[in-house]
Amino acid sequence: MKYKRLILFVGNVLLIFFAAGFSKMLILDHCIGKVLTDTNAFLSLVLVTNDGAAFNLFSGFNAVLIGFAAVIILLCMCYVLFYKLFISEKFLLFMAMFCAGIFGNAYERYMYDCVTDYIKVNVLNFPVFNLYDILITLGALSIVLWLVKDKTMEIQEIKNVEEDDLYRDL
Repeated sequence: MKYKRLILFVGNVLLIFFAAGFSKMLILDHCIGKVLTDTNAFLSLVLVTNDGAAFNLFSGFNAVLIGFAAVIILLCMCYVLFYKLFISEKFLLFMAMFCAGIFGNAYERYMYDCVTDYIKVNVLNFPVFNLYDILITLGALSIVLWLVKDKTMEIQEIKNVEEDDLYRDL
C-alpha cells in the first residue's frame, strides 16, 4: 500500500515535470527572436535568467539551492511513505505539483547554472517567473489549505466524540 502510494507520487511528479518542461520548450521556441511584450496585455513573455531562488535571493549559490531542493523532495517522499495510513489522491497530486516544480527548477539549475523565467504579469510590478514556479506556488497553497482543512475536521471529530461522551454520562 505504501509503495503503491510512493510509485503513484513519483509517477505524478515525473509526469507533471515533463508536461511543464514540454510546455516551456514550446513557449521558449515560440519566443526566440521575437518580442512578445505588450504592456497592455495582462501577461507578456520575457526571457530572463535567474541564478538565485525567488526574487533572485541566494544568487550564485546553485549547489546549496539544488541541495535544498533535494532535501525538500526527500522530505515530501518520506511524508507520503511514512506519515499517514491514508493520503487522498488529491493530496498526492498537490504534493506532486509542488515537488515537480522544485525538481524542474533544480534540474535547470543543475544543467544550465540558472533558471529561465519567461512569464511577466504586466498589471503588477512582479518579477518574471516560469511554469515550475507556478507549480510550486499552487502546490504549496493547496497543501497548506488541505492540511488546515484536515486539522479542522480532526478537531471537529474530537469535539463530537467528547460531546457524545458527555451525553452518555448524563
